[in-house]
Amino acid sequence: MTSETAVQNNELIPERVRAVLRAHGWTWKSCGAAFGLMGGIIAPLLGFALTALAWLIGDWHGVPLKHTGTILLFLTIPLLIFGAHCLDLIDKENEHSRARDSRTEESDLAGRV
Repeated sequence: MTSETAVQNNELIPERVRAVLRAHGWTWKSCGAAFGLMGGIIAPLLGFALTALAWLIGDWHGVPLKHTGTILLFLTIPLLIFGAHCLDLIDKENEHSRARDSRTEESDLAGRV
């Protein structure tokens, strides 16, 4: 197995995201961003559904639906913050690499003159 990850051509994934995944692969930053943002979207939906279900039927077979739904609702903001933080780390890493590349190009051009 190679160290490169295969990113399929999917119309839902923008070209820039595909290029970054091809270049860097699935690092802890990209996995954290995906987990945080997707969890931040799914957690409130599931939390609302469980809380509404708990109001209608109460505890189901000893499973505390209301508490689970409330926990998911409270996890929404921390998950979104974690995902945004991971995206900021990725962006900062890309800015450092772009700055390093531009300095290298400038020194190459200065050396040729």
